[in-house]
Amino acid sequence: MAGIAVIGGSIMGSSLAYHMAMAGHAADLVVIEPDPTYEWAAAPRSAGGVRRMYGIAENIEMSLYGRSFYEDFAHLLDVDGEPGVFPFRELGYLHLVAGSKAVSEMEHNWRIQRANGVANEILDRATLTKRFPFLNVDDIDAGLHGPRDGFVDPYGAVMGFRRKAISLGVEYIQDRVVGLEHDDVAVRRVVLKSGRTLDVETAVNLAGAWAPAICRMVGMDVPVVPLSRPTFYFETMENIGPTPLIKDPSDISFRTEGGGFATGMTRQDVAGEFIWEIGAREHAYFEKVMWPALARRVPAFSTLKVQRSWAGHYAMNQFDGNVIIGPWIGGLENFIVAVGFSGAGLQKGPAVGRALTELLLHGEYQSIDLHRLSYQRIIDDKPLFEIGFKA
Repeated sequence: MAGIAVIGGSIMGSSLAYHMAMAGHAADLVVIEPDPTYEWAAAPRSAGGVRRMYGIAENIEMSLYGRSFYEDFAHLLDVDGEPGVFPFRELGYLHLVAGSKAVSEMEHNWRIQRANGVANEILDRATLTKRFPFLNVDDIDAGLHGPRDGFVDPYGAVMGFRRKAISLGVEYIQDRVVGLEHDDVAVRRVVLKSGRTLDVETAVNLAGAWAPAICRMVGMDVPVVPLSRPTFYFETMENIGPTPLIKDPSDISFRTEGGGFATGMTRQDVAGEFIWEIGAREHAYFEKVMWPALARRVPAFSTLKVQRSWAGHYAMNQFDGNVIIGPWIGGLENFIVAVGFSGAGLQKGPAVGRALTELLLHGEYQSIDLHRLSYQRIIDDKPLFEIGFKA
């Protein structure tokens, strides 16, 4: 009997493993992960951003916990007696908007952020020009600035959680789930690609963009698809100094990365595809769509030179862009999910691991009430949209 089978051992699965182990329940779960290198996992290929720039209180609260956790990550997840190195790079986030509707949405979110203890600020065009002189803001009406937001090493976050969980006694099984046997009441057995089976009391689906395939094994429908996000690292001739992550009205974003900059843009036009290699199509898209947008916003980027590129993906919730978390309401009583983070999973990983631990051990959320993000809203057809900044 495996007790709790955690399907997926990237940021969510390993955070859950860590929090369960810290609560004294390391022996109560196993984590099933096919690739311990996480070569194809979403989190290690992400931008590593940690922001509080939301308009929904639950998302702000999860990110507040995530930020505090990552700030002390090296100490919290120390294994050998001395904390390692895990810097939190507080470079900030800046969301640029144009038009009265966008400004109104930004002000709405700003009020919610302030009410939840996040001291972000609204900057007018003149202030933007003064603080960020490298930007062309002739067509910008305002910016929402989160000076205390920033970035972490995403691969380091995944491996840090995994390493600590294993040191606390959590078992990781290198295998792939190929079937879930159930009796229309609950999941009874997990079938692995190796031929091994595990009798279980609870199954927790944390498989990211592969989570819908796991859900289909038991007949659960979730509106989540992989969404490609090509990322390009480039350098410029002109030194403009470090920048926050800047989200442009064109939907492109960019930020300082090492000695240059990283930029990405989600490919809504190829939703549903796993794209792991940057090919001619992606480079053509960069030349035609992304580079002109970058050069318009930062004139110094007109001479940029791409040095390398890579592809990741979002587990995109097409219903409303927010996570679906908790038990399968109306379905198997012991099948729990946390799926559809839509590009915002890394920063919420610590909070989700804690929340699922509370749910598994106490039957309810104790730190942050996440009931509004449950599967019930899918059943009721009542989306919970974020407005303004999107991942």
